[in-house]
Amino acid sequence: MPSRIVTRIAAGCLSTLTAFGMLAHASPVGFAANTPLARATDLGPVSPTSAIDITVWLKLRDTRGLARRSGEVPPAAAHWLSNAQVAARYAPTAGDVASVERYLRTEGFRVTGVGPNNLFVKASGTTARAETAFEVRLHRYALHGATFQASTSRPTIPAAIAPLVTSVGGLTTLGARPNVARAPARIGVRPNVARASDAEGASPQIIALDARTNGLFFSAQCFYAPTSKTFSGGGATATYQGLRYGASIDNQTLGSLPPCGYQPSELQTAYNLTPLYHAGLDGSGETIAIVDAYGSTTIQTDVATFSAIMGLPPANLAVIGTPTESPFSGDANSGWADETTLDVEWAHAIAPGANILLVVAPTNSFDDLFAAIAAAATQPGVVAISNSWSGYESGTDEPLRQAGDQVLMLANSRGIAVNFASGDAGNEAYDLGYQDVNYPASSPYATAVGGVSVALNNSHHIQFQTSWGNNLTEVADQDALGSPPIDPPNNESFLFGGGGGTSNVYPLPRFQREIGGQRRQVPDVSWVADPYTGVEIVESLDAQGDQGIGVIGGTSLATPMFSALWGIATQRAGHPLGQAAPYLYSMPRGAIIDVAAASSPGTNVTGTLQDVNGTQQLTSWDLALPLQGLPSFVSALYHSPFSTRWFVLTFGTDSSLPAGPGWDPATGVGTPNGWNFVQAFGQSREGDD
Repeated sequence: MPSRIVTRIAAGCLSTLTAFGMLAHASPVGFAANTPLARATDLGPVSPTSAIDITVWLKLRDTRGLARRSGEVPPAAAHWLSNAQVAARYAPTAGDVASVERYLRTEGFRVTGVGPNNLFVKASGTTARAETAFEVRLHRYALHGATFQASTSRPTIPAAIAPLVTSVGGLTTLGARPNVARAPARIGVRPNVARASDAEGASPQIIALDARTNGLFFSAQCFYAPTSKTFSGGGATATYQGLRYGASIDNQTLGSLPPCGYQPSELQTAYNLTPLYHAGLDGSGETIAIVDAYGSTTIQTDVATFSAIMGLPPANLAVIGTPTESPFSGDANSGWADETTLDVEWAHAIAPGANILLVVAPTNSFDDLFAAIAAAATQPGVVAISNSWSGYESGTDEPLRQAGDQVLMLANSRGIAVNFASGDAGNEAYDLGYQDVNYPASSPYATAVGGVSVALNNSHHIQFQTSWGNNLTEVADQDALGSPPIDPPNNESFLFGGGGGTSNVYPLPRFQREIGGQRRQVPDVSWVADPYTGVEIVESLDAQGDQGIGVIGGTSLATPMFSALWGIATQRAGHPLGQAAPYLYSMPRGAIIDVAAASSPGTNVTGTLQDVNGTQQLTSWDLALPLQGLPSFVSALYHSPFSTRWFVLTFGTDSSLPAGPGWDPATGVGTPNGWNFVQAFGQSREGDD
């Protein structure tokens, strides 16, 4: 059956918020002024007869000892723990679980399960039971179009089990709808995927085509020589000149479809990965786990087609859990199917010989997602766990972070790297009204993966890289209207960019001491994320089996790419490496490509606008606002193939986050240089401390 090509190129940032009020003591509390929940509208009490699922997270034994092992200087390979050793040294005991189960049953709950290593107890009941058991009142709230329930006070844990419990999950439900359009901040865990077409106020374009081998769909060239364009109409004339972004929208030739999008072979060349494959280093023998909510019901067929047309071997994909979403369903959770597709296909694209284990969480709650990580960490052969979801750190509380960090530390102790997307909204101020970073990316027991924009030359080598941050200014209307100029140009503000900044809750970990400061800094490392320099994915378009090619981005792309590369590095080392972040700040010269401030002197877009008020000279700064104090950027004229409008599109405008030499809050230490990065692990670190 002929497949179809979807030029739904990336746009919105699908960030997250975590649970509120999961504290194991009983002092009433309001929503703090610096949390998103402070802006929520109270819709009244939850029905006492409504069903509720509770997750009681248990405390580990010797948490301090475990913390010393995790997230700091990597221990020797011989120090990694087996599942049996984890159970013997750190896991809650069977007696702890029994005590919690007795309490829940006494309060009228039905116990439904116990987590790996006794980490949690799940139970179901009614709202009335939960309010009585934990001395709370549950209300419904609305925020930015999302509705959820939350406790009006912190839960009380009875003295009989309080010493055993870290947090109580489920009192707050944060099920925001993930989608692929940039929207106001929503409550809930969201995948960090982005599509450009939605940001331009246009529907995705669908083009029929026959399947081809080895890719050859979208243009591999994103930037073109400076050009000049004049627009007239409505009593105004405007001329703009500068760098051109995107292939011509009149070119519908396969391999040159506008605006641009990279296939695996192009990024494999760009980031020096091809020599690894020639040397037999492709992740063979290693397992990359991917954790997503809801999953994709079409992932097996989609990754099979992706592999065939991109010249990749068949993916060795196994799935734990039951996928419930499809890319074409259009419902509140269908964005997670996009997420799953991107994660699986591009982990396979970077490490084509690795095993991929997709672990599907039944919902996008933090409880279910952390439970999925805990399950992935117990599977044999897993060396990295990729998580392309995150949440506002200011929307979390300490017990929730403690429960999550326990899961991360146990994975670290087994020699597993746990990687998280840093978010797609820069410093988050545009969504929240204040700056924030994303959790779990901000945890010292996780590696935070940010994003960059990348331009390739004709030989598919890197022409330039910038931090990922796009502003959009509309300068002319649709072709159907004769392309009259927008007078004055419409600065549509910040679209999206890689998440980064300073944690407000975690101290600076030892592995970051050389960069200075008092708090954990995000991200640690970056890779391709800008949807305007994004990648091709294959997705099903309908239940009849039609498939299409689209272009997508987000730190959801950078994270599985880096997780896959970590699998290759583990293959080269010959043993598990553990958490990635501690290695990144002491890599040998040439292993990391530094990403400095963006600049294209003499080619950024400028303009002249003539109307009844006279002639106005428009500087590149005028056409790139708001710049948030950033000293330099790249801008280009862009003719959208989706809306047919003309824009000035910027690169390197990541809200207020600057890029510069060495570590920076926009790109971390930079992007991996494939061969050199992996070869840095060629010498076994047995015996290192």
